[in-house]
Amino acid sequence: MKKDIITAQGPGQFIPLFNGKDISGWTLQKPDGFEVINGELISKSYGAGNDIFSDRKFSNFILRLEFLLSDVGNSGVFIRMDPEVSSSGFEVQLLAPWTPYRDDLHCTGSMYGHVAVTNRPDETTGKWYKMEISCDRNIVTISVDDKIVTKADIDTVKTMEGKPYTGFIGFQGNHSTKGQFVKLRNIIIRDLDEEPEYVLKGFSEKNDDRRILAHTAASCLGAKMINPLAGLMAQADPVLSSGAKQAIFDIVAKSSAPDESAEKKKEVSLGLKSGIRTSSSEIVRNYLKWLEGMLE
Repeated sequence: MKKDIITAQGPGQFIPLFNGKDISGWTLQKPDGFEVINGELISKSYGAGNDIFSDRKFSNFILRLEFLLSDVGNSGVFIRMDPEVSSSGFEVQLLAPWTPYRDDLHCTGSMYGHVAVTNRPDETTGKWYKMEISCDRNIVTISVDDKIVTKADIDTVKTMEGKPYTGFIGFQGNHSTKGQFVKLRNIIIRDLDEEPEYVLKGFSEKNDDRRILAHTAASCLGAKMINPLAGLMAQADPVLSSGAKQAIFDIVAKSSAPDESAEKKKEVSLGLKSGIRTSSSEIVRNYLKWLEGMLE
């Protein structure tokens, strides 16, 4: 996969995942799997292996898009997927109602083969629909035209046991006959792991994998996380305290790397100074002072 080209966002903001002009930020499995016409991402082939994936991985996010299916269109949205690992991630189905055996476990809006829809959406072809997919750690919520069609706690879904919480977002190429298609547009995303308050809550997770993800996200956010992490470090809960302590250390260590910019190093230094001034815990203040010495 290519290097991430998506710019940082502010809390609560959505940014384009598809620019409407070309497939920058995406990787095709085959050269002619999709094309861009008039601001729409359109499948132009059929059969397996014609999918397209984001160049960047996502863990916790809200994805919004619009889709239109041809008469017998068959596609899907891949979530937390590794295209090289068939057992990773899951597919949110996009399917025209052309086969009678497509039940609630395999229709539009279902977590294909894992979780059935509870409120089956309109499946009329040739018209645009809005879809929103929210991945909030273990809770997945899927809406079509602002109505929730599927909601699942993946911790309770046996067939999803062991699936990763991080992966690429993708779109399945046309799995119907030649000449059929899916059209996609207005694809935007809110990356929850770019939001400090959301990331901080992850340190309280009982699930080890989700807690590690929060730690990784905090380290990536850098200096802005030092003060809130210092607050967690001062708490009596040993899991919260030790996790926050390690995350602060990782932020400082990263900023002191030879290839890190002087600006980033300065931001972390200022973050440590702020934490020293505001923390009510002598233990935390002394730890931050020690880390400050690493940057001198």
